[in-house]
Amino acid sequence: MRKLWIIALLAVVLMSGAMGCNRASETLSQLKQDLKQDVALNTTDGENNASQENQLEVPDPNDITIEETYEPVQTMGDAVQEVTVSLYFADANQEKLVKTEKNIPKVEGMARATIETLLEGPDVGSNLVAAVPSGTQLLDINVKPDEKKCIVDFSQELRNQLASNGNSEELAIYSIANTLCQFATIDEVEFRIEGQTITTLAGASDLSKAITANAAIVQ
Repeated sequence: MRKLWIIALLAVVLMSGAMGCNRASETLSQLKQDLKQDVALNTTDGENNASQENQLEVPDPNDITIEETYEPVQTMGDAVQEVTVSLYFADANQEKLVKTEKNIPKVEGMARATIETLLEGPDVGSNLVAAVPSGTQLLDINVKPDEKKCIVDFSQELRNQLASNGNSEELAIYSIANTLCQFATIDEVEFRIEGQTITTLAGASDLSKAITANAAIVQ
């Protein structure tokens, strides 16, 4: 901008015929001096800028440390849905069954999950006793909704580990049958041991046919 101003002023001086020669000469001399100073100033600034650029140090990429200030986002999956199921255990005297309720995760095979929970036994401190012999395992379960029947296959402990008291067989059978018949798709239960059809557990029961729930044995 200053250079343009000087050039314009010089043009005005040259075009003005009213000014005296001496005055014009002095004006031209002053303009030349200003122009030299302006050029010198620009040259000095350019040299300083170039010197500063040359003095800039490029950092080594290996020396650059990036501080991670983000926090990991915690995502929560869908809450596990639970279902309340009925379980049947023997009372302290092992004379009757007692209905209890427990919340278990909702899964596709609810009948299997419920029987497996039954085999875990009652909660500690409940004063209840497992009616199904300890060590019994569920080997297979097959629900037939069209027939409203459930076929359950247990390990041999169900038969071999029964207690010697008179109604232990009945309590074990209906602990399982009553637990399964709570489901709308099951009205009767067929028992098997190690994949084989059975007619009884200890001789007192008739398991040649599927059985239904027994409400009379529940206190």
